Amino acid sequence: MPDPLTDIRAAPRGASSATVLIADADASRRTALAAIVRRFDPAAQITEAASGQELIDIILTKRPSLGFVGLQLDGLSGPEAVALARKRGGNLPCLVFVAARVFPQWQELAQSLQAYEVLKIPLDPDHIDSLLQANARRQEPTSVLLAASSEAGRSMIGRVLTRSGFNLVVDETDSGRHALKLLRMGAYSLAFIDANLAGLDGLELACQVQSLNLDTRLTLMTTGDPEPIAHAARYFGVSFVLKMPFYARDIDLALHHALGLRRPYLLNALTAPPAPTALLRVADLAPTRRSA
Repeated sequence: MPDPLTDIRAAPRGASSATVLIADADASRRTALAAIVRRFDPAAQITEAASGQELIDIILTKRPSLGFVGLQLDGLSGPEAVALARKRGGNLPCLVFVAARVFPQWQELAQSLQAYEVLKIPLDPDHIDSLLQANARRQEPTSVLLAASSEAGRSMIGRVLTRSGFNLVVDETDSGRHALKLLRMGAYSLAFIDANLAGLDGLELACQVQSLNLDTRLTLMTTGDPEPIAHAARYFGVSFVLKMPFYARDIDLALHHALGLRRPYLLNALTAPPAPTALLRVADLAPTRRSA
């Protein structure tokens, strides 16, 4: 198993400034967005586009890490231009659509293009600041421990983590005792632990980890009923219980909670009732009543 204490985890926060694309047919809106970005990061490299073709060229040549893309552009619409850039091999790691109103079809369109958020007009500087903060945090190396007995289970969760948009450094193990050793050695932000982990099950592991006073957010995974496990886990500092199989958005939700980030509007819409979810937050459980 790899040593969790890798050089990449020692990288300082805020080591580099963002490369930001602002694409909108409205010049005044581009100026307002650029001013907010520069207030957050004075060294940010900002490139503006008024047309769909300019947007495509910027994505392909300058590789921005963050893009604010309006619906209205000259020529192609913003979503059309993003889709064409993607077909040509261009990737925009953090895509934020800018719209005057958010309709259900906007949600579907944003999801299909793997957007991170939809920003509503008039512009809210606090919301934009939270997006910039989230983008910076998502780019930072973040250590995650994945402990599951099944190789297939680890592979499935690993794929979801890779596609999450976060810069995750994942260590894997199939042993509860090895997981405990790794947690003692490494500064993990988040750990996904199989409740039926071999050698030392998830609850036992959580109990032993609690005495270490780590900052790691623990998520227990189970194929059974999550509530009994969650009620027991609340005494051991467990943050979440994840029922398998799960949705990719449940992992995104756990990551945002663990890293203290504001949940994007899109993620809220995807996980709000009556939307199905496999993630149970332990803090949301009502306390169990004990008989006299």
